[in-house]
Amino acid sequence: MTAISVNSILDRALADRDLSPADAAILLQQKEPAQISAIREAADALRQRQVGDRVTYVINRNINFTNICEQHCNFCAFRRDREDEGAFWLDWGQILEKTAEAVRRGATEICMQGGLNPEAKIRGASLPYYQKLVRTIKDEFPQLHLHAFSPQEIQFIAREDGLTYRDVIAALQEAGVGSMPGTAAEIFDDRLRQIICPEKINTATWLEIVSTAHRLGMPTTSTMLCGHLETPQQQIEHLAKLRSLQQTAIAEQYPARITEFILLPFVGEQAPAPLRRRVSRDQPNLSDTLHLTAVARIFLGKWIPNHQPSWVKLGLNGATTALDWGCNDIGGTLMEEHITTMAGAKGGSAMEPQTLQQAIRSSGRSYQQRDTLYQPVEKTVCC
Repeated sequence: MTAISVNSILDRALADRDLSPADAAILLQQKEPAQISAIREAADALRQRQVGDRVTYVINRNINFTNICEQHCNFCAFRRDREDEGAFWLDWGQILEKTAEAVRRGATEICMQGGLNPEAKIRGASLPYYQKLVRTIKDEFPQLHLHAFSPQEIQFIAREDGLTYRDVIAALQEAGVGSMPGTAAEIFDDRLRQIICPEKINTATWLEIVSTAHRLGMPTTSTMLCGHLETPQQQIEHLAKLRSLQQTAIAEQYPARITEFILLPFVGEQAPAPLRRRVSRDQPNLSDTLHLTAVARIFLGKWIPNHQPSWVKLGLNGATTALDWGCNDIGGTLMEEHITTMAGAKGGSAMEPQTLQQAIRSSGRSYQQRDTLYQPVEKTVCC
């Protein structure tokens, strides 16, 4: 592929024209430093045009309420059976204690997800248990935004209780859930999902649940697990499905849509052996991740304007570098992170707001605290 061809693709993107999947695949196939540099520059220019120069962050806390899970994903070092060493299941008091600490430290968001524990029931049903998880927090701290329960968890509750996805989402929304994490997406190729997460929901189910959330007025995030066994073509197909989902939400005037895209590079150091043997590295390849980060910005364009790297997976230095490759948000403080850390990630499990602010300033950009839905928290902004 000649420089002229790559440049013509980038010119179309900079003219605010949607690229085709074939265009994006060409960008991902580039190996020459000059071409990759041009891709980075285009992504950075689009980021500046679409969302400006200010980098956002959120003060939040992760609460993983259990790691007991019925599934056996081949990339997951977090899950346990009930009798395993290291298995945990938080009680209501522990959840409130963690939430209270988060509030003391300035959190505006609790992100809550957990394993698929078949014993997590009240009066024989799963939905009342999840509703109680929400109300335990919201009754005590109504000001907090609850970003909770992935599409996989929605499917699990619906299956266990014989409910529709709409029933489950509406009930959790009524209990106080404000938005849905777009995790469990992994990679939207069902043949590959049969290798890395054979027990998980398929692509169509993930898309259906997220679209249902949008129709009900519940915003979601979006993610992609990369750097394992997927091909560049599969990466682009994943991005294309996310773009199409967002375009539908906008065209149909759904009351909610995707708020951000997060690239999640695979960490395999402590992953189950069958997948670890097939992936050639234990830690993410930063250059590959940055290249894909830039292409994601260019391809998703104006449809999903907020892009976030994972400092847990890339380290804070890597995440800060990603701010020059199309990202406009550096993520959250988390306060504790188990899932990726247990897989062997080196980025840490908590950040102080001042640390994120300093990282943003080191990139030459200004910072702004935000809430979950990207509204500014005015008291913490710096030029």
